[in-house]
Amino acid sequence: MLRRPIRVLHFAPHYGGGVGTVVRALVSESCRQGGFEHRLACLEYLNDRMTEWTAAEGVLAVDRLWGQDEALRGLLADADIVHLHWWHHPLLNDFMHRPDWPPFRCILWSHVNGHYPPQNFPLGLADYPDILALATPWSRKAPALAQPLAKGEVDIRVIQSCAGVPTLPERTRSADGVFRVGYIGTVDAAKMHPDFVQLCLATGLLNTRFIVAGGPRHEVLRRQVVEAGVEERFDILGPIEDALHLMVTLDVFGYPLNTQHYGTGEQVLLEAMAAGAVPVVLDTGCERYIVDDGRTGLVCADEREYVRALRQLHANRPWLEILAQQAQEWVAVRFSIRETVNAWHVIYEEGMSLARRLRFLQGSTTLAPVESHSLNLLLDAWEGTMAGRVLRSVVTNGLESWGEQIRQLPVACFSDTRGSLFHYQSCFPDDVPIAKLCSVMREAFNPVVLD
Repeated sequence: MLRRPIRVLHFAPHYGGGVGTVVRALVSESCRQGGFEHRLACLEYLNDRMTEWTAAEGVLAVDRLWGQDEALRGLLADADIVHLHWWHHPLLNDFMHRPDWPPFRCILWSHVNGHYPPQNFPLGLADYPDILALATPWSRKAPALAQPLAKGEVDIRVIQSCAGVPTLPERTRSADGVFRVGYIGTVDAAKMHPDFVQLCLATGLLNTRFIVAGGPRHEVLRRQVVEAGVEERFDILGPIEDALHLMVTLDVFGYPLNTQHYGTGEQVLLEAMAAGAVPVVLDTGCERYIVDDGRTGLVCADEREYVRALRQLHANRPWLEILAQQAQEWVAVRFSIRETVNAWHVIYEEGMSLARRLRFLQGSTTLAPVESHSLNLLLDAWEGTMAGRVLRSVVTNGLESWGEQIRQLPVACFSDTRGSLFHYQSCFPDDVPIAKLCSVMREAFNPVVLD
């Protein structure tokens, strides 16, 4: 008798950007191999690209599930495996704190590295799923996992976040001899190094163009370039539809990130290497597991080394070509989507041997709750971090208690989204205490994302 396919429900806050790219690749390859039936569910809306893709692939997708409890209960109960795509999102955090969902098997794949607020791993996260999968080995060193790993009581795996290596257009070389250094991705200080323009200018390189594609804060970056009077050295393109055609024109992929960024697999790095653009990155944790320093690119200890690396590659074109060729050969073998999906199939099969169970993310804070549902959720998510201590102090003692500590918080804590205080306020607009706190904070500390 033929076994029916294992029903996998992919569940996430939404499927935008990099997560959407990875999920599409995973599901497409899994369906090609067969044996699994995939469905998609999300708490917010499904964007146009994902809607078109699910229709073309014949994949059932249900969106806008926030507040649709009965529909969500039905999806959870019908799934053999719930593949939870996790990052710190207010609505997902609220979902996980509720104990009234039906029992289900759960594999949680983290799409953030878990080290820094607001995208840190909350205490107790490892106990929520049956299997916790990390998207980068760097996550094993996240503070919230220290105790679970030491006890050895949780099942933690590592599956590098990857959408495979795409089919690329033919590499093109410009006849003008200009050295092209490109950055493609999130233009926002929560991800991009806040001194990006200064790092480029510090190289002092002549006959060089710095090309930046991405958003959402590209206009802020463009303003910085104009104010510095160096518009002729930069191309600030904003979001683009076809990054691959840009990648094959680059000599170097200059990708310095904020030292407290939330990223994991950095699919854009894999694509740049496949395109023959030599990656130059800062060693902020995840990058060392993607770029093989000195062989497929350069991993720099600090900003000075980053500037020096760009100068060296500019001066030594034969070395640049060697690194480019090695990167292309290595990434094709190391980051195969087929191998990634095979690893997931093994985990899905293992999960089927486990019993469905009730689950919820238990509160970890030992302090008294405050009179705000959303603030309690955020305080619990940040428990054990400096950001949590500072926010608790503000809630208890008033805004003046921020003091100098505010300057030490990751810039993403002041973003409009990304699991910040302001993100919680937008998701829970009827929560009066958090609305008042956000209003005061916006006046005192206008949320910063790049400028």
